[in-house]
Amino acid sequence: MNQAYLKNILSAKFDFDIWKDLLEKIFPKVEVFTSVAKIADSHVKDGGHVGNIRLDDGRSMAIFRFEVADNVQISRNRKSLRDIAAKYVDQGLIHGALVFYYSQNQDDYRLTFIAKQTYFNESGELVKKETAPKRYTFLLGNNEPCTTAASRLKELADKRTYGSIYLTDVTDAFSVERLNKEFFNAYKAQYKKFVDTLSDTKPHRDYVKKLLGRLVFLQFLQKKGWMGVPASNTKWEGGDKKFLSNLVERHIDNKRLLSDVFEPLFFGILNTKPEDRETLFISKNWDIRLLEEFSGIPYLNGGLFEADDVDMQPIDFSYAHFKDLMDFFSQYNFTIDENDPDDSEVGIDPEMLGHIFENLLEDNKDKGAFYTPKEIVQYMCRQSVIQYLKTHEPSEQYAEAIEQLINDGVVSPILQSKNIAARFIQLLKEVKVCDPAIGSGAFPMGILYVLYHAIHHLHSHAEPHGNFDSTQTKRNIIQNNIFGVDIEQGAVDIARLRFWLALVVDAEEPQPLPNLDYKITCGNSQIYRYALDMPIADVFEEYNRVGKENARKEKTTWSKFTLENYKKLIVGYTEEHTDKVGLRTKINDIKNCFKTTLAQGDIRQRQLAEQRVYEYEAIPLFGKRKAEEDPVGYATAKSKLNKLREKEHEILNNKKYEKSFEWRFEYPQLLDDKGAFIGFDIIIANPPYIKEGRMSKTFFEPYKDSPYYKGKMDIWYLFACNGLDLLNPNGVLCFIATNNWTTSFGASKLRDKVIKETRICNIVDFGAVMMFESASIQTMIMMFQKDKVTDDYTFDYRRLTAYKATEKEAIAILEPLYKTYEQAECYTPTIRRANFYDKNITFSQSDDILNKIYNATNNIFLFEEELTNGIHPHYDFINKKLSEKYGLSIGDGIFGLSKSEIEGLELSEDEVKLIKPYYNSSDNVARYMVGATDLSIIYTPSTFKNPRSMDSYPHLKAHLDKFRDVISSDNKPYGLHRARVESFFVGEKIVALRKCAGRPIFAYANGQNYMSATFYVIKTNRVNMKYLTGLLNSKLIEFWLKNKGKMQGANYQLDKEPLQQIPIAVPAVNIQKLIATLVDYIIMICSTKDSLSELVSNETIASFFEKIIDGCVYELYFEEHMKEQEINIIDSALELIKPITHLSSDKEKVDMILDVFMNIKKTDNPIRNRLDLFTLRSPEILKLIVEG
Repeated sequence: MNQAYLKNILSAKFDFDIWKDLLEKIFPKVEVFTSVAKIADSHVKDGGHVGNIRLDDGRSMAIFRFEVADNVQISRNRKSLRDIAAKYVDQGLIHGALVFYYSQNQDDYRLTFIAKQTYFNESGELVKKETAPKRYTFLLGNNEPCTTAASRLKELADKRTYGSIYLTDVTDAFSVERLNKEFFNAYKAQYKKFVDTLSDTKPHRDYVKKLLGRLVFLQFLQKKGWMGVPASNTKWEGGDKKFLSNLVERHIDNKRLLSDVFEPLFFGILNTKPEDRETLFISKNWDIRLLEEFSGIPYLNGGLFEADDVDMQPIDFSYAHFKDLMDFFSQYNFTIDENDPDDSEVGIDPEMLGHIFENLLEDNKDKGAFYTPKEIVQYMCRQSVIQYLKTHEPSEQYAEAIEQLINDGVVSPILQSKNIAARFIQLLKEVKVCDPAIGSGAFPMGILYVLYHAIHHLHSHAEPHGNFDSTQTKRNIIQNNIFGVDIEQGAVDIARLRFWLALVVDAEEPQPLPNLDYKITCGNSQIYRYALDMPIADVFEEYNRVGKENARKEKTTWSKFTLENYKKLIVGYTEEHTDKVGLRTKINDIKNCFKTTLAQGDIRQRQLAEQRVYEYEAIPLFGKRKAEEDPVGYATAKSKLNKLREKEHEILNNKKYEKSFEWRFEYPQLLDDKGAFIGFDIIIANPPYIKEGRMSKTFFEPYKDSPYYKGKMDIWYLFACNGLDLLNPNGVLCFIATNNWTTSFGASKLRDKVIKETRICNIVDFGAVMMFESASIQTMIMMFQKDKVTDDYTFDYRRLTAYKATEKEAIAILEPLYKTYEQAECYTPTIRRANFYDKNITFSQSDDILNKIYNATNNIFLFEEELTNGIHPHYDFINKKLSEKYGLSIGDGIFGLSKSEIEGLELSEDEVKLIKPYYNSSDNVARYMVGATDLSIIYTPSTFKNPRSMDSYPHLKAHLDKFRDVISSDNKPYGLHRARVESFFVGEKIVALRKCAGRPIFAYANGQNYMSATFYVIKTNRVNMKYLTGLLNSKLIEFWLKNKGKMQGANYQLDKEPLQQIPIAVPAVNIQKLIATLVDYIIMICSTKDSLSELVSNETIASFFEKIIDGCVYELYFEEHMKEQEINIIDSALELIKPITHLSSDKEKVDMILDVFMNIKKTDNPIRNRLDLFTLRSPEILKLIVEG
C-alpha cells in the first residue's frame, strides 16, 4: 500500500465500503456489524456503532459512522459533532473510537479518533486513571490535501506488516504536536531560503517574517472560501481553496511576483475598499487586469495588509521561491478554528502562528520568552475569570455555579433566571484583561474564548428570544475587554493576526477587521516615565492652549478637547475608518502633549520662570534693561529656567524611555473622569525569565531605578510587581513563572509585596518537571488577588512530587481529579501575613513539625560573618566558551593551576607562598569529609589590582599576562574577582556544596582548603564544628531544608539565605562532643581503604552511625516527645560511644570503631532497638522526617 494510493482514496468522496477494505488492510482484526446500532442526535441524520477493531495490545476501538444533518457544515462544525460518540468510549471496554462524519451533499468528511488517556509511571504502574475523551480529527475529501493523513495511515499499515499495532500507535498517527513540529521545521527551511536571498540584517529578517505571515494568513482565508469567490455567488462562499497556488501557476516564471502580483493583492485589494481599488491601481501603476483576477477577495482593513516602513524596502524574490512555498503549503490542511486541549484537528491551526513566533523571534531564549502549553493557558484563563466573577458575586451560593459555567460550559439552575444570567453577562462584558508580555497572544486568545463561551452559554437564558451573534460577540470582547503589550513588533503582529482569524472563523461574510494598534501594542511594559498617580489635568489645558493658538493663526475654529473626547477617539479607532492616518496623527499629537506636559511638571512654575527671564531681558522705553541693573538676579533666573528645561530635555530624550509604555496615554479606557488610573481586573502572562548575572547586567540597566529592582533578580519579578500596581483594588494577577521566587534572594521585594498587598488564591508548582520544551527551567502557576486586609486565610496549593514526568503527566495536576493524583501533593496552607514578612515563602503539610524545630530551645542561627561563598576567580581555567572566543585550549590554567603547570612555571620561594590548594568541583568533596586535591589557585586578593603588584613574582606575572585579555576580574590585571576573607579557607571549617542532588552535602575540613564559588564555607566558634557537621548532615536538617530551604526541583540550593535560616540546636558540651565523635567515626570509615570487618561493609557501618546521629539530633529538637515514647538514645550513646582522637594509630581507631559498632548491634542494646522504633512510635513526627 503506497502513499499515493491512500491519498487518492482519502481525497475522494466518502464511501464506507472502500473504507471497510482499507481498515482491514491497516488493522489486525476488524469486525463490521451486519446491522448498525443506531444513535440519535440532532446533528445526525443517520448512523451509529458499525463495528469494532481489536489491536495487538488487546485493546478495542469502536467504529462509528454518521451521516450529518443537512444544516451541519462538516468543515466548520468540528466542536458540535465532537461529543456524539465520545460518551461511548469507556476505558474498561472500548479504549478508543474511529468516527466518520459525512454528508451526501458535501465533498469533505471527517475521520475522528477519540480516546481517553491513562498515565503510567516508569515501572509501568497506572498512576492516573482515564481523562475526559480527547478528540483528534483529519478533515478529508476533495477540497483537502490529505497528505498528512495518507502518510500517517501508511505508517500504521507498515506497522501491521512488519510488527504490531498498539493504541499508542493510533494516538501517534493522529498527533497534532508531531504535525506542528514537522510543519515548523519545513517552514523554517522556507524562511531561511527567503532570508538567504537577502543580506542577513534584522530589517530583512523582519520583512521575510511579515511576508510569510501574510501568506500564512491567506492560507486560512482561502480555507474559509473567501479567496476568488465567483461573481455569480450571492453569498461569500465557494471561493477557490487553492487560490494562492493557482495564482502562482497563472503567473508562471514572473521574476517580480512580489512587486507585480502580491503587493497589489496585499495593499491594493485586502487593504482597500472595492470602490477605491481602481484609483489606487492606476496611481501605483499596477496591472489593472489584476482587478478582475482579484475580484472575489474581500477588503479586510485591520492593519495586516497596510504598507509600513518595512514594506518600503526594494525587495523581490525569484518565482521558484514562491512556487516552492505554495507547494509546501499545499501539503497541509489549514484549519481556521483554533484547537483546544480536548479537541484538535490534525492540521495547521492559528496557534501554529504562536509556535512560529516562538522559534523565529530574534534571540528568543536570550529574551526569556517561551511558548506556553495550551492546557496551561486554558487553566490559567479559566481560573482568572472564575476568581473575577467570584469577587464581584461573592455569595457562596454562586461559587460552584461559576466554576461549572467556566470549566464545563454548564449553566446551573441558579444562573438560569433572566436577570441573573444578564447580570453575569454584564460582568463578563465589563472585565478588563491585560497581558504585559503578550508574545504570540496565547493568553489573550485564551481569555477571548473563555469569555466568549461563557457569554454564549448564558445568552439563551438572558435573552430567550434573541439571536446570538458569534462574530459580533468576539469583536466586542476584542475591542472592549482585552489589552496586550510586547516589546517585539513581530510578536504584536502575530497576536493581532490570531485575533483577526478568530473573527473570520464564524463570520458568514467578510467585514472590515478592527484596528488593533491601540489594543495590542508594541512597547516596553516595564518602563514608563510618569507615575500612574501623576495628575494629568494640565495635559488637555496645554493641548487646548496650543490648539487655540494654531487655530487663531490659521483663522479656523477650535473645539475644546477633553479626556472624554480622547477616550472616544481611542475606542473609536478600533473600528474601520476612511482616514486612519489622520486619526493616528491626532492621537499621536495628544500623546506627545501628554509627554511634554508631564515632563514640564508644574507648567505654571515653568511659565513663571520664563516670565521672570523675559522681564529681565525686556527693553524698556527709558533706562537700562533689568538684566543690566541686577545681573545676579538675572543669572539666577536664567539658571532656574535652564535647569527646568534641562530636566524636561532629559525626561523627553533619555534613551531609556525610547520604548517606554505610558499606560494612561495608551489605554485611556482605564481612566476615570478625572484621569485617575482605574486598573485592570486581570493581568495574566507568561513573562520573560532573565536572571541578572554577569552576562545580563547591561539588560538590567534601564530597570535599576525601579523601586522593585534588587540585585540578582529575575526580570519577571519586575513584571509581577508592576502588574500588581496596574490592578484595580480587587484585581487578579495570574502568572506562570520560575518556581524559585519563593526562596530566591533577588525576589525578596516581590515576596514582601505579595504578602503585604495580595491574597494568594492558588499555586500550582510543577516541581522538578520542565514544562517548557525549549527551556531547562522549573515553573509554577500562581494567582494573587489585590487585598491588603484579609489575614489567616487558606488557599489551594498543588505541587508535583514526581522528579520525572512527561508534559502530559505534569498537566494532569490541573485536572478536576487532581486530589487523587499520586504524583502530587495537594492541600490548603494557611497564610498569616506576619509570619511571612521578610522571610522565604514555603509551604508544607508539616508546618507543625517545622515550627517545633524552629522554636526548639537553645537554637542559634549563623551570622552573616560566619559564612561566605567561595572564590570567584574570573577565571580559573579555560572553558569551552573562552576557548572558542580566544582560541585557547580547554582546561588550561589561568588563576587555577594543575600540578604539571606549577612545575612548568619554576616558581620562586615567594611565589610558592601565593599558591594554595584549590577545590572547584564536588569530585573531592563528599558528605562529612573533604579529600585531597591536585589543583591549586594563585591566591591574589584585591591588593593585586595594582599593575605593579606582581613585580616581585615574575613567573606568575608572566603567566597571568598571557591571559590579560581573558581575565575579567574586577581586580585585574592580577587580583581574583572575589578572593573572600582568607581566614575562611584556613583551619577548621564546614564546606557546603551549593547545589546538591538527592541530599544536602556538608563536609568538615581542617587545613588549607581554598574553595571555589561552587561551595559555601561556614566558620564559627559558637559550637563544636564537627558537631555542627553531624547536625547539618542529619535527616532532620535535610527535612528542614526540603521544606523551608531553597529547592530547585529535587535539588537543594545551599546559598547564604537558607544556611542562615537553619535553626541550629546548641546542646551541652558533652552532647556536642558525642556527635563530634560520631562524625570522627564516619570520616575515619570513609577514608579507610581496607574493610573494617569481613562480615559488614564499611558503608553499612558508616550508615549505622549516621542513624545514631539522626536519633541524637531528633532528641535535641523533640526531647520530651522521644522520652514519652521511650525512644530517646542520647543517654545510652554517651555511655557507649568512645572518642578516638586521643588514639595515635589508625588501626587503634578502626578497632575502637568496630568494637563500638559490634557492641551497639547486640540484640539487647537499647540504641539498636530504639533506632528501629522511631517511625513506629512517632508516626506524626519522626516518620514524616525519616521518609522525607
